[in-house]
Amino acid sequence: MSKPPTVERRRVGRTPMTLEEALRIERNAAEGRLDLSDRSTVAIVEEAHRVHLIAELWGTDARARRRSRATFLVIAVGIVVTILGLVASLAFSQ
Repeated sequence: MSKPPTVERRRVGRTPMTLEEALRIERNAAEGRLDLSDRSTVAIVEEAHRVHLIAELWGTDARARRRSRATFLVIAVGIVVTILGLVASLAFSQ
């Protein structure tokens, strides 16, 4: 049985790529201005594509994503506490 292919997820550069940079790189690659025979260029183009897709799915601002995760977490904890309170009150009322 063969192993499933693994996806290597590593950052090409030290600093994260901005959405503007990613869009510019994707546009240059689509217009044929970049040498895609070089592996490092292909890796940068792939990272640009990932940054673009992540920005489309989750938004461009990392703080907004963290804020929405924190809001979700607070709401989830509130629901759990409410359910546990209701169950405890039903258990002790009998």
